[in-house]
Amino acid sequence: MRRGGARAAVGALSLTVRRDVDWPAQDLAALDRLIEQRPHVGVFLSRPWLSGFFADPPADEELSIVELREDGVLRGLVPVSIRRSRRAVRIGLLGGGQGSDRVDLLAARGFESRFADMILEWIDDELGADGFILRLRDVPGDSPLWAGIRRAREREIVLVPREVNPLPYLSLHELNGGEARDVWRNADSMAKHRRWLENRGALRVDIVEDAGDAVAAFERMAEWVDARWGEHSATRHPRVARFHRHVIPLLAAEGRLRMVRMVSDGRCVAVCYAVASRNDGAHDGAKAGWWAYYLAGYDRAWAGRIHLGRVTVAATIDMAIREGAAEFDFLKGAEPYKYYWPVRDRVTIDADVYSSKAAAQLERAGRAGRELAAALMKTTRNLWPRPPRAVNRERAAGDARAHQPGARRG
Repeated sequence: MRRGGARAAVGALSLTVRRDVDWPAQDLAALDRLIEQRPHVGVFLSRPWLSGFFADPPADEELSIVELREDGVLRGLVPVSIRRSRRAVRIGLLGGGQGSDRVDLLAARGFESRFADMILEWIDDELGADGFILRLRDVPGDSPLWAGIRRAREREIVLVPREVNPLPYLSLHELNGGEARDVWRNADSMAKHRRWLENRGALRVDIVEDAGDAVAAFERMAEWVDARWGEHSATRHPRVARFHRHVIPLLAAEGRLRMVRMVSDGRCVAVCYAVASRNDGAHDGAKAGWWAYYLAGYDRAWAGRIHLGRVTVAATIDMAIREGAAEFDFLKGAEPYKYYWPVRDRVTIDADVYSSKAAAQLERAGRAGRELAAALMKTTRNLWPRPPRAVNRERAAGDARAHQPGARRG
């Protein structure tokens, strides 16, 4: 691959770099096809979702979309963020660890491996003159990037794994036409709380269609989430709120938003913010359609003893079933309540890739030293008992993080 340009040709394939999301109509149609091939990844690479990052970029980052084209036809893409310093260049997949539940390259079938190789070559050739650090966060375990990194070992790169994150999901085919509350581990308890809810007043569960109403529902949900979790709330940071206010109307316009609202006697008491595949018809010989539970909130003061959060999630799953979805994705996190349904697991992986240049290797050594020092401090701290107040404060913070599906998003 040649240095110094935004384009590098390999036979009929080439990489182009875009710094906006203003694709022409034919590219948007191609992007839709790529998303529907992998909806559990593709929704977070859709134009509405990516536009949230481009609309409010950090001052110290360059945002780009690297595209794979075959004779000008869009065959794949991957969004990246670049931070330059006097030492190594830091590259990340846009959205990983900061807003998207998962992020990966998208490529048409048969192009995945070549695209992964070309991306890594492009990073090394175009950005790695003084060394690079590739920060991979929330990258699916089945990503072609992992095999590409293995194939690129002759470039003397170093892969440092960080974390494996579970992604529970529910196969709706296996419910055999039943409802979500029927397969909850304690179905009688779920039914009881649903009855209590229905006895409180006339209950309505609907999907908010109007974009303005959807933003208002998000704002109400955010108030409940903030009230419950305080400084640990997933929606408390202003950038998070701006991101979702921007993307929600665009997701609604593309048919990818499912803002589920529970109303009792005319009063909104719970909201579940979900995203979905647009395709609810046949796909590859099987019923298609994918829903994902992004975040939910409810009026705890009104709910009282009713487990309104669980009932809301169950009602959202039932809406997905009625729409014909094949899968309900709980997104990242091993929160116990997710495993009260008969879920399966996928994973995403966090890792860092360091080039062989001195600056990148010094960064790797420095980070390893800091992590070792932190581990030693933690070990010695545990030799002496801590005040009960400090223990309770740390436990409360940990509980908040563990129960928020969107705690690291936005």
